[in-house]
Amino acid sequence: MRILLANYGYTQDNWQQLQQVKLCRDVPNTIFQKGDQGTIVEFLLPNEQQSEAGYLLEMFDNNETLDVIAVPVSWTTPIN
Repeated sequence: MRILLANYGYTQDNWQQLQQVKLCRDVPNTIFQKGDQGTIVEFLLPNEQQSEAGYLLEMFDNNETLDVIAVPVSWTTPIN
């Protein structure tokens, strides 16, 4: 995986599994909006349908999973 990430300009330093992130915009066709927080569960490499790398995010409310969604990396910002 590290070699594949490096081929696309990403390193393990760019993301961490289980890192908390905040959405930078509303996610179309979902209930999730700018400012909602999620947890990275997987890194998604760019492909033919999506030119930008992405994350699978587990979205919670009161410690209950609401959904797992895929979003481009640029739609998120890390929570420090």
